Amino acid sequence: MKEPRVLSEILKDYFQSSNEPLAVNFRRHFNIKQVQMDQLSDDEIDSMIEKSFLEDWIDNQDVMQILHISPRTLQTLRSNGMLPFSRIGNKLYYRRQDLQRLLADNYSMIKIRDYGKRK
Repeated sequence: MKEPRVLSEILKDYFQSSNEPLAVNFRRHFNIKQVQMDQLSDDEIDSMIEKSFLEDWIDNQDVMQILHISPRTLQTLRSNGMLPFSRIGNKLYYRRQDLQRLLADNYSMIKIRDYGKRK
C-alpha cells in the first residue's frame, strides 16, 4: 500500500506540473521553474500561495484611489449592488476583476457633437 502524501508534496506537484489556470498563473507570477520549486521550503510555498490569492483583493482606500471616487460614491456602488464586496469585521475588500467588470460594463463611446467648436 502506498504511503499517504503530505499536503506540501501535493501542492508542489500541482503548482509545478498542472496546466490549470491557477497553477499556470502562479508559475508565471512568481517566474518559477521546476528547479526553483524543488528548492523552496514548505513555509515559502505556503507564503507564495497566500500572496497569490490575496493579490486579487484590494481594500476601500485602494479602490477609491484607482477609480478616483469619494467614500460616498463607493458606498453607493456597494448599496446599488454594482460592486460586490467582502466584509471582515469593519474592513471591506473588493476583487480586482469586479472593478474591471464594473468599468467594462459601464464603458460607452459617445461622440459629442460639435465638441470643442466655438459658437
